Amino acid sequence: MPSSLQNVFPLTALLSPQVLQLQQQRGRKRALKANLSRQQKLERRLKREAKEAARKQYNFMERLNIRRMKNLLSPSQQFPGRLIREDEEGLPDKPTTNVYISTMLKTQFHPIPEALAVHRCAFYVAVEIGHFLPEMQQPSIYNNPKAPIRLRIELNMNTERQTKMVPNSDEIVPVPYQFVHNEKRTILAFARDPKLQELAVESGAEIALGPEMIKKIIKGQFRTDDYDFCVAHVDMGPSILPLRGILKTRFPTKLNGGLGEDLPDLIQMFKNGVKVNIRGDPVYPVWGLCNVVVGRLSMPDEEIEANIGSIIKAICKHRNPALGPFINRALMMVIPGDMHLAIDIDKFLPVATPEEIEKVNERMSKHSNVASE
Repeated sequence: MPSSLQNVFPLTALLSPQVLQLQQQRGRKRALKANLSRQQKLERRLKREAKEAARKQYNFMERLNIRRMKNLLSPSQQFPGRLIREDEEGLPDKPTTNVYISTMLKTQFHPIPEALAVHRCAFYVAVEIGHFLPEMQQPSIYNNPKAPIRLRIELNMNTERQTKMVPNSDEIVPVPYQFVHNEKRTILAFARDPKLQELAVESGAEIALGPEMIKKIIKGQFRTDDYDFCVAHVDMGPSILPLRGILKTRFPTKLNGGLGEDLPDLIQMFKNGVKVNIRGDPVYPVWGLCNVVVGRLSMPDEEIEANIGSIIKAICKHRNPALGPFINRALMMVIPGDMHLAIDIDKFLPVATPEEIEKVNERMSKHSNVASE
């Protein structure tokens, strides 16, 4: 190497190891043991409860479906959609002619007999309310004059707390006029007396168990997943308490009608009653839906109306009436078919007293003040 380059790049500088100095910057330790005020503890507890409630509301697969549905319509928005009264403020209340476009008017709520007549295609009623409909149950189309009648009930799921909604539920509601629902329902009965166990099986239960089987169920030696519903005699109430986490919504209680003294009546109720499922909307949690079969077209109007009244009253027990109407709208439909009519169910809805409304408003204001602080 020329001497001029050696002066600029000395070989010793290239061959000698370079010294690199590292200096660690230690972060400030977290004050894990710092004393918290009562307000801070309350805020942490409320956040923890809200997070836990949100986690328990849906299982793993339901949360996956919620993520997939974020880009889709919510179940409440799917056909036939949800009634939003604010969108109908500028529309006329009643039609001025026999024939009209339903979207150009406010939602028309029909009496139950009138809606049933339209579904049965009584022509004179159809002309009076402005609907010209084909006879869907005639032999050339569906040929089912005993078609099941379904109610699509839109719900308001909000409660006194802003972060808490009405929980999902499954229950069997007894109706005054039973009908054939074509569902096979398996029932598991609990009774302490062997004679009651035999009576339960004779009444329609698949199997009846005593207190000696509780530990086997807890250990997984007896599977309860094969049974749709569970009933229990009152003498087994304390014994089945450890099964609450296993049976979950099937756990027999007086609220869902699974706990009582007359096992044959309980079993017949679960065999012949109406299945009511309340589900929250995964996209809009303040909305909910309930689809329930209330009877068949061949039944008299009075019987169907009585069944609807029993079901509406049972659904409204899941929410305080002082919060406002739990049911947003009820649509009557027939299986199969997409035709739907909004029905008037105001006479079945519970009415809160002014004192109850005042108490609820006070509690809601307290909750909002705590959340804001």
